[in-house]
Amino acid sequence: MPAATPRTLAEDLRARPDEGLEELLALRPDLVSPLPTSTTALAARATTRASVQRALDALDSPALQVAEVLAVLPGPVGVGAVSRAWGAKAGEQVDRLRRRALVWGTDRRLHLVHAVRDLLGPHPAGLGPSLADALGRRSPQRLAELLEDLGLEVSHDPETALPRLAAHLGDADVLADLLGPAPEGVRALLDRLMWGPPTGAVERADRQVRTATSSTPVDWLLARGLLAVSGPGTVVLPREVGLALRGGRVHRAPDREPPPLPAAARRPALVAGGSAEAAAEAVRLVDALCSLWSDAPPPVLRAGGVGVRELRRTGTALEVDETTTALVVELAHAAGLVADDGDVEPRWLPTPAYDDWREEDVPRRWRVLAAAWLATTRVPGLVGSRDARDAPRNALGADLDRAAARAVRREVLDLLASAPADHAVEADAVVARLRWRAPRRTGRLREDVARWSLREAGWLGVLGAGALSAAGRALLAGDEEDAERALAAALPVPVTEVLLQADLTAVAPGPLRADLALRLGAVARVESRGGATVYRFDDASVRRGLDEGLTADDVLSFLAGVSATPVPQPLEYLVRDVARRHGRVRVGRAGAYVRAEDPALLAQLLADRRCAGLGLRLLAPTVLAAAAGPEEVLAALRAAGVAPAAEGPDGELLVRAAEQLRTPPRPAPRPAAGEPGPPAPVLLTAAVRALRAGDEDAAAGEQRRAAHADAPPLPPLDPATSLALLREAAGQRRAVWVGYVDADGLGSRHLVEPVGVDGGRVTAYDRASGAVRSFSVHRVTGVAAAS
Repeated sequence: MPAATPRTLAEDLRARPDEGLEELLALRPDLVSPLPTSTTALAARATTRASVQRALDALDSPALQVAEVLAVLPGPVGVGAVSRAWGAKAGEQVDRLRRRALVWGTDRRLHLVHAVRDLLGPHPAGLGPSLADALGRRSPQRLAELLEDLGLEVSHDPETALPRLAAHLGDADVLADLLGPAPEGVRALLDRLMWGPPTGAVERADRQVRTATSSTPVDWLLARGLLAVSGPGTVVLPREVGLALRGGRVHRAPDREPPPLPAAARRPALVAGGSAEAAAEAVRLVDALCSLWSDAPPPVLRAGGVGVRELRRTGTALEVDETTTALVVELAHAAGLVADDGDVEPRWLPTPAYDDWREEDVPRRWRVLAAAWLATTRVPGLVGSRDARDAPRNALGADLDRAAARAVRREVLDLLASAPADHAVEADAVVARLRWRAPRRTGRLREDVARWSLREAGWLGVLGAGALSAAGRALLAGDEEDAERALAAALPVPVTEVLLQADLTAVAPGPLRADLALRLGAVARVESRGGATVYRFDDASVRRGLDEGLTADDVLSFLAGVSATPVPQPLEYLVRDVARRHGRVRVGRAGAYVRAEDPALLAQLLADRRCAGLGLRLLAPTVLAAAAGPEEVLAALRAAGVAPAAEGPDGELLVRAAEQLRTPPRPAPRPAAGEPGPPAPVLLTAAVRALRAGDEDAAAGEQRRAAHADAPPLPPLDPATSLALLREAAGQRRAVWVGYVDADGLGSRHLVEPVGVDGGRVTAYDRASGAVRSFSVHRVTGVAAAS
């Protein structure tokens, strides 16, 4: 605290040590950008509504309560009075407000920044306006009648009547005497208004009432000034009356301690296992989404995002509900794995980054997803809700960004991290603690985001069994590599063998190594997942592998190498049979043609009703022409049970892997801008040095102005006029006053004796410094003769 009593906030800030100013700038980062030129400018910015609102919104419950106490009490006020009105020692909270420049002055004379009063509203802590303000709506005659009814000296001058009424009715003893004989219903009415809101609707509230004729509880209170008229149909309980009814306390009780954060213990193995299982499933779903959209990309809506039907189709393919589908889609987008391809008719496609991502192991892929989730400001939980125009919000739509989402997500995880390891915390307790930490930020959306963050963290594997996992703690601490290692330790060791069975299935008794899963997926489809994954072989799955260039020997060799058991005979028969039939019929481009060595097979196709729409006609015993294109012919013949193969212009089999659609290279989306983070310590130190330098310049300017108080006014002159006056003064050897702006833009006055003028510069003797100086004429703002 400064030794002398400051007269303004600027003086208070100027007297603070450098550490105090650094703390202020760290607590209120918005004051740093752009950096004020001096502590006077810093004080001006710190009292603007926008900056004060940010500071108030960041206050926790006890600090906000003390700010409300200061807004209620007439200032300046001492810490003792604040403590009595709060119901607890308020010194610590006052210091917190002072460090944030929301309060300034000594402990005996505390001043609340005016913008704080404005932002806390007309009814801080549920208290109405002061008696003087509340009764000020009455006419002088009504005020005189009220004084008479209360037995006070009558005055028709409001400047006299209002303070007299306020002093009388604000006395707790007087109020007790007035309410002692009050009729039934008066006390109940006051109890309804006492803790706020302090206003009530009354018909003809401004009607004429006197103590002798009052009959209802409202009339009884109006006649004695214990209720005031705030509008034609509204009455208000004055602040002093409300405080007296509350026993002098502004709040029911000081909210000094945060609500409890009870934590339930979980078995470490359960936490690690749950986290690993969820992480692996999240990675699988994102991979499946990208693979699905590679083959069948959904269109980008005109307003942006993914349509409701496309989202449902995607959810059906992934076998998850719409809420989870929206989360998968948003997470893939946040990680830069899917994006708008930017075409004339845009579609949502995987990016080239997806190809690199899918080749990594599960812990590395999870790390990418988890880091993107932690940093994003997107809120997937809003998908499906309605906006202000009653339109549904779509996944990947532009209106899902909320700047505060990232801060809320981190705050929720910080609370979980504060609990003992392997302990889970209920969502209601987390929300209650957030509400206490920032009461002014509390709202339905903030609480929803907190609950959604817990759900998303559990789905992603940041939590396990409701407790923060080891990988989640490392991620929150910013050590992504450690998070990856922690998850790898919790995941089951990938298996490198499967069990081939005679029913044309393969069972992977654990998570299959990524490269093996990719190769097995080329010739089999996943039938079920769980602790073990079951793959099913059929004609379509084997043919898919053959279409990509594999041979029957390739497939059987791979299966024999990856299986812990011999390849079952039924599976070998299936592979060789599909391979034998594969390519017997070939389709090329004419429109399209169909060629086969067996004329009977072509005759069978001509007679098959399923091929009627292809426009087939016989060109030669072993060649059919088709009206449809090759892709349509291939699909129709496969549906007819034939295993055709595509043929190139040279008559050789055309090996074509499925087309992998990708966007051009796309960066991951940037989070929405939120509140600025605390500046780095080096920046804080430099900022305070700049403020001190600005104060020194301002003080030097004041000294120059004081030293030159006798200088005549210097009206602005154009350079040509200034040059002529200076030449005249040099020729007459006469002293003049010169207004001058230096290279830093600082203005000053100098009493000089010009010696010579040449090339746009004036050489003169400066009487203040006792030295010869050179002045640029274009920087001279004015010239006046010295008396």
